[in-house]
Amino acid sequence: MYMTAEESELNKTRWRRIRRVKKWLRPLPRRTNIHRYPILKFFSESARKRIYIWSFRVENAVPAIYAGSILTLMPLYGIQVPLAFLLALLLRANLPILAGLQIVSNPITVLPIWYAAYQTGRIFLSLIGVKVAPLNHEEVRLLLDNFIHGAWGNKFDNIATVFGVTNLGAIIIGTFFGLIGSVIYRIIANRTAASYALLRAKINDRKLKSDSQTPAKDSTND
Repeated sequence: MYMTAEESELNKTRWRRIRRVKKWLRPLPRRTNIHRYPILKFFSESARKRIYIWSFRVENAVPAIYAGSILTLMPLYGIQVPLAFLLALLLRANLPILAGLQIVSNPITVLPIWYAAYQTGRIFLSLIGVKVAPLNHEEVRLLLDNFIHGAWGNKFDNIATVFGVTNLGAIIIGTFFGLIGSVIYRIIANRTAASYALLRAKINDRKLKSDSQTPAKDSTND
């Protein structure tokens, strides 16, 4: 089908966006590769039947952005992807987005993230009159040692308090970044939908013009 230069450019823009999204999704859980992920592989058949966890509609993407932003900051390193899958089912949220945000916390960033979350939670509690002691250098060193060796109970007696305060901070920071991410996603989604609608409208208008001109030509030939 013949396309005008404007329609051709709109179509090229559409396919560029699709290729970009596919490139971003390549390392993430998808319908085609979920069976390769530890733990998730046991639920792959069930997951493939749930359309909503693969949908990039705003109503599925926004909950994933909020939940993923909070989960990635929580002191739950190592079990985040299975938890992301569970949250995707509970919230009817997009799994690739939710799981993709867990890349934010990695062996390089996880301790600074937890420390920032702890400090945020501690400051918030102080604002409502609950005093929580800051972590000193020795406790941070012990935290690092415990993280590496997995010896939480023996060396870090107040781990329950630290865990709770860190989770509170993660919720506060994650909600903030989730709000920013959801606004950006809505803007991109609206712009994308508008460009697709414009392309469809131009193609339909051209078809209508072509159809209206055809009878005129036929009557001239008669």
